[in-house]
Amino acid sequence: MRALLARPPFGITDVSDAALPLYDRALTHRSYANGGEYPATAADDNERLEFLGNYVLDFVIADHLYSEYDLPPGEMNRRLQVTRNTKLADIVRRQGLGIDGVIRRRGQAPTDSIIADAFEALIGAIYIDRGIARARAVVLAIFEDEIAGCDTHRNYRGRLQEYAARENLGEIEYAYRRTGPGSSPVWTARVTVGGALLGRGEAPTKQGAAMLAAKEALARLGEE
Repeated sequence: MRALLARPPFGITDVSDAALPLYDRALTHRSYANGGEYPATAADDNERLEFLGNYVLDFVIADHLYSEYDLPPGEMNRRLQVTRNTKLADIVRRQGLGIDGVIRRRGQAPTDSIIADAFEALIGAIYIDRGIARARAVVLAIFEDEIAGCDTHRNYRGRLQEYAARENLGEIEYAYRRTGPGSSPVWTARVTVGGALLGRGEAPTKQGAAMLAAKEALARLGEE
């Protein structure tokens, strides 16, 4: 559990012994909690934490959409759909968050629903243990590209990829460097197109830094 939480995008390296059971509960499916042979082996499941984490997740993304995007309510609601259960499971797997491999369950395959519930429960546990600021940082680190991908103008990485392919500019490569403490990282990204360094970005998240680097590259190419 400590190893999982220490990895990006969580970056929580100082979990107390008292908080560990909270995080364990977040990754405990009801099949494991209720499937013990003896009452003494019973464990709390993650359903209450999943309920809380679901609303923390929606709040953080809704607040981000309201603050950073000039959109009507209907469009904001459409983009909030990145938090759908099937979408969450896909994000967990695609970003290699590691949650799907450590869920405690018994006689249950790791379905999309089980993975999504565990993810939301983990967000709930982070909120309880670390507060809304840390929960917000984790959520936006994970969802920044997903949210930007809904906006064709602000999806600079996607636009750079399309432009480079259209103009036959060569392969796009991103290089990253992380500095700062685990709780407040600073990511620097550099992007090269066809071997030429065209952009640099710095942000609290890896995805944000890459987005800024791609934006600068597009400006240099006359596309921004």
